Amino acid sequence: MENYAAEAVRLAHDFGSELDYSERSLAVLEDILDRLSAKLAKPGTAGVKDSAQEQIETASRIWGAYFGETIRRLWGGDWGVETYPGTVAPVISVDIGGAKLFPVMKVHRRLSQGESENVWKFYQMVREKVSSGSRQ
Repeated sequence: MENYAAEAVRLAHDFGSELDYSERSLAVLEDILDRLSAKLAKPGTAGVKDSAQEQIETASRIWGAYFGETIRRLWGGDWGVETYPGTVAPVISVDIGGAKLFPVMKVHRRLSQGESENVWKFYQMVREKVSSGSRQ
């Protein structure tokens, strides 16, 4: 996952942006994902579905790795593989003090479902929960 995250740092330059694993960079990531989602092929056109899905899955791994690696570095978490609630498939996760996050899945939802899955807002919610948990 660290290699995918490093690829995201490199690719950010294609968007005129810089990612540095800081909390601030997660707002930059959201901007990149917003622009990327507008560029990705949308399923529904004949012959486009497989290509669009493949593009979203590849982008989700790269940008999701950056999202997860930044959170892991900020909060001291660990990468792992978990079964996502309601599924049987193993999914890459980040464990932060017992809380399981699924950054690749979150980015996939951001790219496929749009602004309602904003990663910056999600991170702010996570930060609030993690920081209040560490004060208890």
